[in-house]
Amino acid sequence: MQKADTTSKAQRRLAAIFSADVEGYARLMNADEGGTLNLLSAHRDITDRLIAGQGGRIANTAGDSILAEFPSAVDALQCALDILERVGAVNREIPEAHRVIFRIGLHVGEVMVRDGDLFGDGVNIAARLQGLARPGSVCLSDAAHQFVHRALPLSFEDLGPQKIKNIDSAIRAYLAWPADAPPSPVLPPVHRRAIAHLARRFNDLCSNAASIVTGRVGLAPVEYATLASVHDAPGNDSRRLAERIGVPAAKALRYLKHLEDRGLIHRKTAKGAKGPGRYEITSQGTKLLLSVRPEIFAAMERVTASLSNDERETLRELLVRVIKANEAKDKP
Repeated sequence: MQKADTTSKAQRRLAAIFSADVEGYARLMNADEGGTLNLLSAHRDITDRLIAGQGGRIANTAGDSILAEFPSAVDALQCALDILERVGAVNREIPEAHRVIFRIGLHVGEVMVRDGDLFGDGVNIAARLQGLARPGSVCLSDAAHQFVHRALPLSFEDLGPQKIKNIDSAIRAYLAWPADAPPSPVLPPVHRRAIAHLARRFNDLCSNAASIVTGRVGLAPVEYATLASVHDAPGNDSRRLAERIGVPAAKALRYLKHLEDRGLIHRKTAKGAKGPGRYEITSQGTKLLLSVRPEIFAAMERVTASLSNDERETLRELLVRVIKANEAKDKP
């Protein structure tokens, strides 16, 4: 007797696709797994109730992620903003380092539904937009924006065309924030077109994030980088260290003197040898370096939180290529 085919046929339909995850989830779990899971569970009570209340349906949850569909883009966006507002109110009572903050992607497109699960390019686009969202915001596709921009009294930040992995054409994206969120800094159109402006602003973001961490131990970011260079390449003189950290020799000497005065490094000069001597890190310097390094990595992760791992690697490769090409020109 032939067995009946129990595989249900996929259905196609148009939907507003909602994709959410927690910013920096791996970092939070590494720092406090139990506390993070408890807080995420409390936040999920909020999200599940609000999604159902706005007529949505949760299709999938895995770890920190939520995938849902709505029959209305307006209801989907209103739900997303309500979630961010309610979760934000809870987070204000929690130390900043332990806050569980959602970022949400929203797209309107065709999906395939089989046994309650959602599939297709529409789901992929919503997930990629979620990756572009800033913590505590919603990132919408142009398709979703067309439905909502006149229906809700919101200001949208235009992110311009965005390249979405596995999607041939770039998709215009927009950011929306809950009513109680601080205003999003606007990136002027001229800055979008000028690499120099973008490079300056990116450098400021990285420097400010690093300064918050290194300032707590009395070092500037470049001094911490100098300490790391001495640790990673012991026995170099000031000229070699200046090359490693990418600063003029005179500046490197100032940074090295400050670190030496703090007892974080020491200079060795061979008996009878001429020259400036070679630097090595002290046990005190090693202790400080290793205590701060995880916070530095976490700060840089927050700066590039809107990028996927592949996009971060591409950004690194492009920056390395530009820096190496230009520094090669400057050498005699």
